[in-house]
Amino acid sequence: MFYETIDDITADAGIRVRAKNLSELICKSIIATFNEITDVEDIDTDKEYTIEVSSPLPYALADIINEALIIHETENFIAKECKVLELVENKIKVLLKGGRFDPERHKSKLVIKAATYHRLKVEKINGEYIGEVIFDI
Repeated sequence: MFYETIDDITADAGIRVRAKNLSELICKSIIATFNEITDVEDIDTDKEYTIEVSSPLPYALADIINEALIIHETENFIAKECKVLELVENKIKVLLKGGRFDPERHKSKLVIKAATYHRLKVEKINGEYIGEVIFDI
């Protein structure tokens, strides 16, 4: 598994992601978020969305996840693939590929309202990037 859940939270949920670089960390975090909503391997890839945020890390990580969650809420979209199109100081732009969530076909797990800034973390330790995001559920 490319991420782990954070279990020492009483009312919310969270993920911890490890990656070789920031681009991978961002994409893995977005896909991990959607995997907490449903099993992403069961999702088609017939839809694409490009999203972007302008804020400094670590806030940009929560912000880009929240932009993806807005598409989930408005379009029932689940991202299965992610590609960073632009990553510069204070700006992230990603391409998401995925499909529509169908509750009759797809297993429903968590209802994630938002990624929060609580305990939000992006750091580089021994050449590895680690991100932690806590969700409001």
